[in-house]
Amino acid sequence: MAPTMRPHSTLAAVLLCVPLTALAQAAAPSRPAMPSNHPPIGGSSVAAAPSPWSALADYTLTLKLPPKGATGTWTIRTYADPGDVMVDIDTPGTQGRIQGTMLLLGGQAIAARGIALEPGFEIDHLDNAIVNLKLLTRLLDAAVPGGPAAVKGKLAVKARDDKSPIVASTPSANGRIAAPWSLQGSVERIDAATIAFRLEVDASGGDKPAERARWSFTGRAGGTQKDRALDSAMSLAGWTAYTLGQVKTAKPQSSHMTIRFGATKLPGPFATLKDLRAALP
Repeated sequence: MAPTMRPHSTLAAVLLCVPLTALAQAAAPSRPAMPSNHPPIGGSSVAAAPSPWSALADYTLTLKLPPKGATGTWTIRTYADPGDVMVDIDTPGTQGRIQGTMLLLGGQAIAARGIALEPGFEIDHLDNAIVNLKLLTRLLDAAVPGGPAAVKGKLAVKARDDKSPIVASTPSANGRIAAPWSLQGSVERIDAATIAFRLEVDASGGDKPAERARWSFTGRAGGTQKDRALDSAMSLAGWTAYTLGQVKTAKPQSSHMTIRFGATKLPGPFATLKDLRAALP
């Protein structure tokens, strides 16, 4: 049985972003959100080598979904610690645009500003950003296998795979581009530190081979993670913080408990990032 999507998700049907508990009954990890054996940004599996495109520190990524052209845009900043990620979010919602910032801290906590996180689904917006970034870096691998260093000017790119899907995940979500899939577009060197990309994707979009889904990834990437760290003095005024780990919930009219990977709100408030780190187990 196929898992269902969250109503506010901006992922296409073939880019499933669902709780992993919908796919398997195994207990979720307690912490951290980015365990040492989990693929870093851009990785597709534990056994796979990191994408050379994941070495870039900053991505601005817009995902456009036909036929209505709904778009989600994420500005993603990564750091030397792969458990630290900051994302500015601008995506469609049921009542207008969802705009704000989310932070993943050391893989152990999240914090949000400007976004009201729905209880039980606090990680969804961050998952959407990271899963889409991982899918994008795998598409860029296919388009330009040599990585950013191979982009000297503007390149017209094409790639396809009739057998193997592209899969990306976090501890709480899964994304998939089903085979057969193809892409075309361009990758362009803007300056020494910046690359622009435009990728049009066509993939299997349903149970029948003839059903197709089409969407696009556009944006820019650049910068380096080396020696870059979050500022411990960063103010957390207006932020709401949560720890990540196992969350137990009781099923309605049942004595059985469900264990899933989720978020637990911290009492706070926290004046600075240093204070939040100090409160983590």
